[in-house]
Amino acid sequence: MTDSPVLAAPPRFRGRLPLLRFLRTVRDSSVATYGEHAFEREVFERRILWQRYLVVNAPAGVQRVLLDNADNYVKSRIAKRLLEPGLGRGLLTSDGEDWRRQRRIMAPAFDHRSLLAYAPMMAEATAVMLERWDRLPRGATVDAAAEMMRLTLAIIARAMFSTDAESVSAVVEQAVGRYQVEVRPNLLDLLGAPERWQLRRSRGWHEIFKEFDGLIERLIRRESAGDAQPKDLLQRLIAARDSETGLGMSAEEVRDQVVTIFMAGHETTAQALTWTWYLLSQHPREEARVHAELASVLGGRTPRFEDLASLRYTRMVFEEAMRLYPPAHTISRQALAEDEVAGRPVRKGSTVFIVPWLLHRHRLLWDRPDAFEPERFAPERAAGRHRFAYIPFGGGPRICIGATFAMTEALIILAMLAQRYRLRLVPGHPVEPVGLITLRPRHGLRMILERRSPEDGTRRFG
Repeated sequence: MTDSPVLAAPPRFRGRLPLLRFLRTVRDSSVATYGEHAFEREVFERRILWQRYLVVNAPAGVQRVLLDNADNYVKSRIAKRLLEPGLGRGLLTSDGEDWRRQRRIMAPAFDHRSLLAYAPMMAEATAVMLERWDRLPRGATVDAAAEMMRLTLAIIARAMFSTDAESVSAVVEQAVGRYQVEVRPNLLDLLGAPERWQLRRSRGWHEIFKEFDGLIERLIRRESAGDAQPKDLLQRLIAARDSETGLGMSAEEVRDQVVTIFMAGHETTAQALTWTWYLLSQHPREEARVHAELASVLGGRTPRFEDLASLRYTRMVFEEAMRLYPPAHTISRQALAEDEVAGRPVRKGSTVFIVPWLLHRHRLLWDRPDAFEPERFAPERAAGRHRFAYIPFGGGPRICIGATFAMTEALIILAMLAQRYRLRLVPGHPVEPVGLITLRPRHGLRMILERRSPEDGTRRFG
């Protein structure tokens, strides 16, 4: 086997970071706070003054928290403090019966029949972007991170608002970008200080979504007054009813679900695609296998939903990208009662961290964990792996409701773009993963668009 290129990652250190350096680092990038030991231990404790946090890397322990005893573990205080000012109390931040009711109401919008309707729209939005790329001069450079954000935002906006997609997209793009940059944990968050101590900060975070909230409120009022058959996600959320109670969601609840779907529904997929292009640019052999599969299955045409099952290697590439660079890099839970996880006692009220950034690169769980090897996800190899060793979409009852939507979207985008273009990293461009709300490349991802020739098995989509 040839040596793999060294992939972008924060430098690892031995020992523990001094407190002040840790606080500076965690505000800048949470994934940079983990030293060598974090990738070797099944469970370990972090201490910040009097606060203790348990970090669980053992898959059985992850399963305990996310599935077997999930009712005992709610969203942590720190997660709610960072997310609720923008996302409200939607599916990502709610707990208990509120969460179960919301999940029941929203599930039909992400079922198989809905995906069949979304797939052509995903392809149409991708074709529009390709037409724009085709107008660029040969050898043009683009920021792949920004391009993927723009594309997945266009897709979720079309799915959510249909006729109002363009007017909403610009507002959302600005709000989400600001929220990612400004929402950082501080010492008071980490120490569990009362939320009232930081009301000014929370009000500032609320202000980021002020324009978006006004726009959504107008759209909800307009759609609620109509009686047309629901055609988009917003209309479906307004019309949806709980199968157990027959009740729908309030306007405020609809707003919170809309912003949650936007944040989780375009940001995470965009980052996963961005890291996929980076990895393919560093691994020409794997890239060639993707191109060969696309030529065999699609022959240059636009993929349909039913084609995706045949894109086995392309799917493995995307899954491996989410292993190495999981967009949702950290999951935190708070214990409602005492428990035991991975042989460690968990006190009532304590916080448990499950960190896919660590779990997916753990030396006891993966062979050559820092290398890009899509074959890990071949069925015969994946079958022998603990299902909670790999959790790009979370796990248990709170597994991402849009996971299949995201996989469908990603495979369609990869298939269409890779049939037309190779993306080459601009020489000397710095690549550094930074753990904010999601895992982003700090400096974007400047890439050269290299048009593929007809001999590569491509033709104009049709």
